[in-house]
Amino acid sequence: MSVKLREKQMKNGQISFYLDIYHNKTRWYEFLDIHINKSRPNDEDREKRRLANEIRSKKEHQLITDLNDLETQPVQIKCFLKYYELYQQKSNNRTHISIINHLKALTKGAILPFGKLTTQWLKDLEQYFLNSGITNNGTLNYMLTLNSVLNAAVRDKLLKRNPYHDIPKAQRMKRQDIYRSSFTIEQLQHLANTPCKIEKQIKQAYFLSCFTSLRWSDINVLRWDEILIKKVEGQNHYFFHFEQEKTENIEYIPISQSAISIIEERMEEAKKEVQSPYVFFKLADPNKKYYTHKRMKRGLKKWSELAGLEKIKFHSGRHSFATNMLENCEEGDLYTVSKLMGHKNIQSTQVYAKVRDKRKLAAVQSMPQIDFSRIALRK
Repeated sequence: MSVKLREKQMKNGQISFYLDIYHNKTRWYEFLDIHINKSRPNDEDREKRRLANEIRSKKEHQLITDLNDLETQPVQIKCFLKYYELYQQKSNNRTHISIINHLKALTKGAILPFGKLTTQWLKDLEQYFLNSGITNNGTLNYMLTLNSVLNAAVRDKLLKRNPYHDIPKAQRMKRQDIYRSSFTIEQLQHLANTPCKIEKQIKQAYFLSCFTSLRWSDINVLRWDEILIKKVEGQNHYFFHFEQEKTENIEYIPISQSAISIIEERMEEAKKEVQSPYVFFKLADPNKKYYTHKRMKRGLKKWSELAGLEKIKFHSGRHSFATNMLENCEEGDLYTVSKLMGHKNIQSTQVYAKVRDKRKLAAVQSMPQIDFSRIALRK
């Protein structure tokens, strides 16, 4: 949240004051109808500038009051946990919910004052996450997510400084390389050929992820109106047009032929089903109750066991898309794959650039050979 006093040059040489306001991910402007002479300000002009600054301060205080509901719930300015819960309600992010639950368990219902948020408290919290069985990278994600909330508290004048910024970079957690489960095209074909009595839409949704990189959080609420046809170089092509749940980016994502086959199959099935705005209506979870998520996990586990593959997690579909695109497609360079996956920076995509053993083997076997039979051996 921010409220800044801006100046606009007018045609008569004067300047007009207005407020540049950013709050709840929305920016708007409020003109104050206060004008002063820019080149030769007099005492009256100086008083007008002071008045404009005072209005800015009052507006900022009003927004902070509205954010924290200070008049009815003064505890909000005392307890970071209460503030965090209000923040989470507006962000609707599952990671925030998990962190809040951990903080509630840690504080045992007691007030968590802002004054307690120090660098040492953050280090102790980091260790608490690790001791709770959360992985190194999971703990790092928690700390970075918490850092964003602390930044918001600073902007809202509830913290003077974010204590996370005071932790020396050398002492901060580093992301560890991890094995990212993915399947080759041959393995995916074997999976498709393996009969398994689970909900068909679970199979269709998983394969759609394998050939589009969509996350579960995007697929299980995918709507028919988010699939559209665009003309590219005179030809019609299918695209997804939606806001990614994790990154909140609006994306136009072209759809591969394998993915189109799944969508067209669902279109035919939908003609005989109860009308629903969702492509996979049996998996839809718009209210985030996570019942279908649990059913999906059980189904994928059963399917992978019958196929003789390692346990399938839905996110392995996204990993499979990235790896297969980089390995098998001439146009699948790192930058293009990064855009297809909706990554904000190419560093997030580089983890998929590690090639599989068979490709490394093929590379070394393709090296030209020379004749060593006439090498003079020294005694």
